[in-house]
Amino acid sequence: MLPYKMNTSFSYCLSSLLLVSVLALGIIVANQSIEALGSTTVTKTNKIPSAQSVYQSQSLSLPKSVSTFVWYIVNEAHEDTHKEPQKLMSNHNPNFIPTKLTIQEGVSILFLDTDAPWDTPHPHTIEITDKSSGKVVYSTGKLDHTDSSKPVILPAGKYVVEDKTYPWMKATITVLANHEKNTDNNLTVGAFLAPTNQVADKKDNDGGIHPGWLGYYKTELPKNGFNILSEFNFHYGVCSYCPGKYWPDQKTANHTLIIYSTNQPIDIVLQKLAQMVRDNVYT
Repeated sequence: MLPYKMNTSFSYCLSSLLLVSVLALGIIVANQSIEALGSTTVTKTNKIPSAQSVYQSQSLSLPKSVSTFVWYIVNEAHEDTHKEPQKLMSNHNPNFIPTKLTIQEGVSILFLDTDAPWDTPHPHTIEITDKSSGKVVYSTGKLDHTDSSKPVILPAGKYVVEDKTYPWMKATITVLANHEKNTDNNLTVGAFLAPTNQVADKKDNDGGIHPGWLGYYKTELPKNGFNILSEFNFHYGVCSYCPGKYWPDQKTANHTLIIYSTNQPIDIVLQKLAQMVRDNVYT
């Protein structure tokens, strides 16, 4: 009888072990499924396109997690895109970053002017026109260097963005209908440009000194409450008659596009951005 009892005990233990293993595997699989589902949800609702994507596609589509977008007016944006492209920062997003913006209904947008004024001021007045009606629905008013416009929330539709003084400065907005507005979101997203490396000449044309370059902003942005989400380095030097083949006021042909986010109140955000624009070395 002893061998029979031993076999019975062994079979019972083996069955129990198998049952425990199956249950444990089921829990692991279930947890992984839940984690995967959570990850997918976050990706679909919260993912901000990378700086490389924004540069290469010249477009930016923002998720529902964003409440405010700071639209960047690029240095030398006043230069004629068609007649003098060698003076631009790049042939990608030469006037606005991005050139094509897609947002959810309820997201506010505003413009930040970083077009440096040394030698000759060149203020910008940006108008947004409803494509369906042809009516101007928003104007920034006059923006000087470091100025930002008042935020605006547009209804669902398609819009054209154009500078009143420099008509080659164009962009588009698509506002998607959003019937599930999340009032808890206070995320501000924007773009910023900086020289990739320190430049030899940090002076503007009036003699002021500016410390801004990528290394500087990688310290200053986080210190001021901004998260650097992504960076993309690019080269643009097409000026055949310029030393180094880049327009001298750009200081370099190597630049970095930064995409950032912050949860700070927008008035504080704009104060800090204004100072960082002043610190930038572009002239």
